[in-house]
Amino acid sequence: MLIKTGNKIDGVAAANDGIANAVVVALKAHKLNPIPLSGQDATSQGVQNIISGWQTMTVFKDVRLEAAAAAKAAVAIVKGTAVPKTGTIKTKGRSLENAYLITPQTITKANYKLLFTSGFLKKKDVCNGTYAQYCK
Repeated sequence: MLIKTGNKIDGVAAANDGIANAVVVALKAHKLNPIPLSGQDATSQGVQNIISGWQTMTVFKDVRLEAAAAAKAAVAIVKGTAVPKTGTIKTKGRSLENAYLITPQTITKANYKLLFTSGFLKKKDVCNGTYAQYCK
């Protein structure tokens, strides 16, 4: 994309933090400045890119909550009882379907520490090496 556009990219909505990191690597390789860049999964590397100013945000969907909801649904199915739901969603080509929706959170420089306090990430896995200077 950088070659095709003459290094003019205004922003990237990456599917996950790994792809966002590839964008960071490409920007650095071309000696370009950071651009608005989103990722997903709240990985240690993604948070490092956020606190160092290379990634704008990541989408955090707590897999612990997702796993617990999936386990409850599996137990309900096995027992033949109603599967827990929080609402409904409209699927393409089908009617409304029951869903258990868990609200994702936007993680930025302003609130990345909630990943530590919630126990999702360990501070030592993010705030190390050259990234320790950004963790105050």
